[in-house]
Amino acid sequence: MMQAPAKKKHQRQERWRTRNPKQHWAHRATRSAIKSGLLVKSPCEVCGDPNSEAHHPDYDRPLLVTWLCRKHHRAVHYRKGGAA
Repeated sequence: MMQAPAKKKHQRQERWRTRNPKQHWAHRATRSAIKSGLLVKSPCEVCGDPNSEAHHPDYDRPLLVTWLCRKHHRAVHYRKGGAA
C-alpha cells in the first residue's frame, strides 16, 4: 500500500530536522522573529522579487539573513555544493 503524499512529506521533513538540528533551530528562530516583528521580510536582494526567502549564511547567527527569491536562493546553495 502506498503512503499518502502528505505523510511522506512529513517523514522527509522529520528526517531532515533530525540530521540538521542547527539549521532547523535557525529556521524556527527566523520564523519567530518575523512573526513578532523583530525581523522584516524584504524583497530578493538580487532581482527585487517580493516573494523572497531568508537565506542563512551562518546558522550560528539565525537573525542575520539575506533575502532571496527561490531561484536565487537555490543558486546560492548549488554554488556551495549543497542542496537547496
